[in-house]
Amino acid sequence: MFHTHQQQRRFELFIYYFVAFLLLWEWLRPLQDFTETSHTSYFIMFIALMCLFTFFRLKWFVTFPICIGLILLALYFIFYQTEPSYPAALFDDIKDNVTLIRLGMWSDMYPSFRTLLFYILLWLLVYLLHYWVVYQQRIFFFLLMTIIYVTILDTFTPYDATFAIVRIMVFGFCLLGLLYFDRLRSVERIRISQKERLKWCLPMLTLVLISATLGATLPKSDPNWPDPVPFLKTVTNQDGDGGQNKVGYSADDTSLGGPFREDRTPVFKWSGKEPSYFRVETKSIYTGKGWEDASNDTKPVRLEDNKVQNQWFTERVKTKVHEMRVDIEKNYQFNHALYPIGTTSLTPLDEIPLKMMGKTEKIVPAVQHPPQNLGNYRISFQSPTFILEDLQKMKVPTKQQVNREIGREYLQLPSSLPERVKTLAYSLTETKNQMYDKVKAIEDYLGSDTYSYETQNVAVPGQNQDYVDQFLFDTKIGYCDNFSTSMIVMLRSVGIPARWVKGYTSGQLFETQMDGDNVYEVTNNNAHSWVEVYFPKLGWVTFEPTKGFTNPEEFTNESHFSNQRKDQKEEEDQPESKARENQQAEQPQQKGTKQPAEPKEQTTQTERSVMNVGSMLSYILAGIILLGNTSWILYRFRARWLPFFIVRKVKRLAEDEAFFYAYDALLKQLKRKGMEKKPSMTLREFAAFIDGKYGDDEMTELTLLYERAFYRKEDASALWHQSAKLWENLINRR
Repeated sequence: MFHTHQQQRRFELFIYYFVAFLLLWEWLRPLQDFTETSHTSYFIMFIALMCLFTFFRLKWFVTFPICIGLILLALYFIFYQTEPSYPAALFDDIKDNVTLIRLGMWSDMYPSFRTLLFYILLWLLVYLLHYWVVYQQRIFFFLLMTIIYVTILDTFTPYDATFAIVRIMVFGFCLLGLLYFDRLRSVERIRISQKERLKWCLPMLTLVLISATLGATLPKSDPNWPDPVPFLKTVTNQDGDGGQNKVGYSADDTSLGGPFREDRTPVFKWSGKEPSYFRVETKSIYTGKGWEDASNDTKPVRLEDNKVQNQWFTERVKTKVHEMRVDIEKNYQFNHALYPIGTTSLTPLDEIPLKMMGKTEKIVPAVQHPPQNLGNYRISFQSPTFILEDLQKMKVPTKQQVNREIGREYLQLPSSLPERVKTLAYSLTETKNQMYDKVKAIEDYLGSDTYSYETQNVAVPGQNQDYVDQFLFDTKIGYCDNFSTSMIVMLRSVGIPARWVKGYTSGQLFETQMDGDNVYEVTNNNAHSWVEVYFPKLGWVTFEPTKGFTNPEEFTNESHFSNQRKDQKEEEDQPESKARENQQAEQPQQKGTKQPAEPKEQTTQTERSVMNVGSMLSYILAGIILLGNTSWILYRFRARWLPFFIVRKVKRLAEDEAFFYAYDALLKQLKRKGMEKKPSMTLREFAAFIDGKYGDDEMTELTLLYERAFYRKEDASALWHQSAKLWENLINRR
């Protein structure tokens, strides 16, 4: 009968843990929609395992090394796969972030460190839920906080919590009812059979499900209050011209649309020979209304010696090195850099240290108190020339390939995207077999007479309208944001990875210098957004769908490029040409047998990747073994070090509680030493047994005092004063 009751209790606890896990899951679901957090599946698996460990009551020396190993493994796969020495890199990042915390620079913490802290928070939260469910038998506070959290996200972010609210109410009310039933049973001190329990649970479950179904399906009246988000944004972005915004850079792109008026305020001047678009940042999360920052899976990268380590193109893309100088106007209110794609170095004349912000690729000062703007700086960049034959050979990559090479956010689309947008994208590209042809088909379609460029009579999407859908099918009038966003959404609809880039065009010619360099002036009117498409084995390629704008990148066919290369070779110095000919003559001819360099490089990179993974796994395995051995040694000799902490805890307890806790702790300590009290023994018999072991009567004396406090209800505080020293001698014995 007792065994049956234990099984019943275990099943009840399993239900409690499962429902609590579902509630905690609701906290993680929205993260990918409104934050830079991705890889939420790692977090979900972690809390699921933690709930299982807690349910099975595994010892801490078992769960601790396993959980540490899981966290380290997750951090490796999310952030450190490219690091040759993962443990050293992680340790360095932790040291850097501790320094940032000490300096109060919380916003500059690396994503890897924030993820580590988030794992620790989830770990603690699972134990907190365990305490609420098992010991307190109350979950109302956690349920209330979950409801508030989800409803706030539903109101102020793109996250749609319609079904989340229904799930939370079902899970929460079921758990509330079950725990309330358990509290009643505990207060009344009665045992209830499984049949009697079902008589309580089934009607409660039926009532909850019926209520939730009615609440989700019945028609609802329109809200009495308007959506506060557009109102707040209108207030904050409004200027003196009836709410119409000026053109120019804005950090907030979450709500696109609406008219703009011209603004000729100068932003910067640049001097050089190669015109280019000037990037500020990229954004890759389309919400249906606008853009949010890309998923930041990499930490900010410090520009060591002003070198930009970012690789926009592979070595297969032919590039030419150019130099330019940028002079930002003193009144420019932003401290980001403006730079062309392919930048290899960016050197501020004021020697300001810089960093690149993860996948957004925004370059900003790496100082605690940054200046208003970067002032003047020099740029060295590689201007690409894309060979059309190479682009036209590319097939659309698989989702797995995109996720592995650049990240899944570049194929992200909101679930609310109207189906007719996807249908249009498929109809434009279904006859095209290659990736480049599909991209050009969409770019050419947006550049056709179907759509018009306009900055004044541009609509703002309504509450239930999609920004791209409204432009493609309803208004067909807009400016760069409309064209670029629509192209990216249609590309992603057919599986082509793309991202949204914002910055400035090259501006207007201002003057020509004596050395032949041209000086261009860029104003707020030159603020612009465009498209970058990822081609495997080549990199990011710029496309320009906005009518009236010209793509700054160069595209050429292979024969034309070969002729250019031939002309360049003929212009080289004669001695150098002869030296090269002599060097070629010395090499044996191996026509048809020489292997291309690229597969070897790929093989080497693959071998290095395998070696890095193997090295990382060996480090993690060694760490787990070390933690396991340390935990086992601590557990094996716990009888020697635990009394120190027990004595300290007893001294902090109230005097009327200390005696009872101390005596129970002493019994447990004796059990650890191999002297366990058998169920058939009385306390006095067990005390006599212990005294026989030690050769004195201290345990018997302590037991007599304890019985007076426990059974006779004498003053426990006074009796504890008499026995405290006696108890301390017994628990500290070796």
